[in-house]
Parts: sequence; structure tokens; C-alpha cells
Amino acid sequence: MKVKKYRASSMPEVMKKVRAELGAQAVILQSKTVYTGGFLGLFKKKNIEVVAAADPNARNTPEAQESAPPPPVLQKTALTVPSELTDEMNEMKKMLRDLQKSASPSVYPEVMKPVMDQLEKHHVAKELRDQTASYLLGKWNTEKAAATEEQFQEWAAGYLENCLPALPLNGKKTAKYFYLLGPTGVGKTTTIAKLASKQVLEDNKNVAFITTDTYRIAAIEQLKTYAGLLNAPINVAYSEDDMKQAVEELQSFDAVFIDTAGRNYLQDQYVSDLKPLIMHRPKESGYFLVLSAAAKEEDLHEIIQNFLSVKLDGFIFTKVDETKTKGLIINLMYTYKVGTSYITNGQNVPDDLIESSNKILVESLFKD
Repeated sequence: MKVKKYRASSMPEVMKKVRAELGAQAVILQSKTVYTGGFLGLFKKKNIEVVAAADPNARNTPEAQESAPPPPVLQKTALTVPSELTDEMNEMKKMLRDLQKSASPSVYPEVMKPVMDQLEKHHVAKELRDQTASYLLGKWNTEKAAATEEQFQEWAAGYLENCLPALPLNGKKTAKYFYLLGPTGVGKTTTIAKLASKQVLEDNKNVAFITTDTYRIAAIEQLKTYAGLLNAPINVAYSEDDMKQAVEELQSFDAVFIDTAGRNYLQDQYVSDLKPLIMHRPKESGYFLVLSAAAKEEDLHEIIQNFLSVKLDGFIFTKVDETKTKGLIINLMYTYKVGTSYITNGQNVPDDLIESSNKILVESLFKD
């Protein structure tokens, strides 16, 4: 009996060697994976090692060839990676991560780092940060001598402003029918009072109110209080027919502000239920989605996606004073190409209401 060990990079290569030397009658006694070579314990080469045996006297006789059993079928088995190699691979990954982490700040010139740190602090989306960094590096390469921290901030602000959508037709801020949409608890009723007060006190306009928020009696009473202070009529619409009638009755007013019901608009069914109440005179209407700047960005993405079937004319972000990070507003505008018409920063009517612009929003990223 002749017994010999063979080694190759794969099982087919090993079997070629076995058959070439021992013939087709060779019997496989053992097979395993081995690792050889490497440097400092790393980059070892994987091989398949096989121990085979054959009777040299019987391998070439016709009788042996006829009576010999067929060679065993080699079953493919899952190769187990030794724990030592797994530990080495994990160590290599950690080294690479540490190297990348330690090297990444050096990509930016020292004078550029405060700007990039500020964008990250405000949770501006990574995609937008990376685009801004690429633009700033391009500017720096051509204007190194004049590049100060203030200059980098000015370049970054200009670039980000251009990335954000402009408000078409003044964001329909002068629409006759002014619909405020959005989830419960974001401050739609207070915001509507601020908007109406602004038009009455600053523009001397005649305004009226419609509310469809029949789920909360307190909301109706609150809006009635504001309407009384402004000497403005208010209609309550319980159905689509009520809404149509109210719109017709108030068409002589300069502006009509419609307060819609706040619901859990993470569920798109509520948006579908709302549509019949808001689609009267759409060409004369402005549709504004009111969102809290202090909410979770992930939730707001889902709410906005459910409202994409409504052609939004702008965002209104409330509770801006309740969060230290402003990147959420920038991210949502950039993603959905919808401008921000107003922001609110308190409960005072009508003072805590600011007409927004891309410049105002971007500059807020660098003010603290």
C-alpha cells in the first residue's frame, strides 16, 4: 500500500495530482484545510491537503480495474475558519477603521474644519456635507492665500443656499385660501392666528377663518377667540359640503385661513380622508405643511411622503426655539425640493413668526 500526502489551492487541483500519481483506484483517507506562509501572522495562504492511498501492484492489472470499487465521491464540506484567523481578520478591520478615523480630519485644511464641524453639529445630512466639503476644497485649491475661516463660512453658506429650492411665486404666501396641514400638536391653530394677524395689522386686509378640526372642541374655541380679536368671521366645516359652502360664502374676503384637523399622518389613510376637504378652488389656494423642528427627522420623512400626493407650496416649521439643531429643516428641503415659507420661534401672536428664506435658514447653521 502506498500512502502519500498532496496539497494544492483547491480540491480539483489536489485530485489531479492524486490521479496522476496513484491512479483512479486511489482512496482518500483524509482531507483538511491548511494555511501556509504569511507575514507577521497575516495574509496566510489557504490550501487543501489530502492524504491518499493506493496498491501499486494492483493499479494497472485488468482484474483490479474490473473488481476495484469506484472511487469515493468527495463531498463538499463547509470549511471552518480557524479562530486564530478570525481574530486576525477582526484585528485588521479595527486597525483600518482606526486609521481611517485618525486620517479623515487631515483631509480638510485646518481653517476649514470649524465650518464642517458646525454642519455636523447641526445634523446636516452626510450627503450634503460631503458635497459642501468637495466644493470648499475646490475653492481652497484655487484661492489658498485668501482662504480664512470667515471665507470658508461664506463659501459654504452660498453653496448650501443654491442647493435648496426657491419658493415659487413667493410660495403662494399671497394665496386667497391658505390651508395649513400637518400632524397633531405642531401648533397649526396658533400659527394660523399669527398669519392672519400679520395680514390684518401689517397689510390691513380683511380675513376670515374656516376650521375642519372638529375632533378637538378646544381647537375650535381657540380659533374663535382669535377670530373675535381680529373681528373676523369663522365657519366650521364638518363635511365636504360644509367646506364647499364655506369657501363660497367667504370669497369676498382678501384671505381665508383654513385650519385642518391634526391627525397621525404617519398613516396615509388620514391624508386620503383629508383630501376632499381641501381641494376647493386649488388655483387660488396655497397648501402648507406645518411640521415641528423639534420632531424626529425619520418620522417627518414618513409624514412628508404621505403628503406627496398633495402639491405642497411650502413648509412651515414651528418650535424652532425648542431645538439646538437646524439641519433637519435643511435636509427636508433638500430631499423633497420644497421651500420653507415661515418659521415660528415662540407662542406670542403675531410676533413669533418669521418669513423664511434660504439665506436665513443657512445662516442659522453658523450662529452658535
